[in-house]
Amino acid sequence: MQCARCAGMNVPEVIVEGGAKLFVMRCVHCGDVINHVILMNRRGQRSVRPGRPRTSTYGRHRSTWNRSAVLIEES
Repeated sequence: MQCARCAGMNVPEVIVEGGAKLFVMRCVHCGDVINHVILMNRRGQRSVRPGRPRTSTYGRHRSTWNRSAVLIEES
C-alpha cells in the first residue's frame, strides 16, 4: 500500500497506548499514521447545513475598534 502523503511504503503496526491496542498503517518514509478512524474522518464532507447561514469569522465589534482609537499626531 502506498502512502497518500509521500507515495512511500506503508507497513502495518500495532500501537499500544493506555492499555488499548491500535492497528494502524505507518509510512516508513514520512511516518504518517493512518487507521480506520482517520480514514472515515477524511472521507467525511464538511458542508454547511441547509437553512443555516454561516457566521462571519470576525464579529461586528471588529469594525468599531478603529473608530474609538485615539490617534496621536507627531509634532
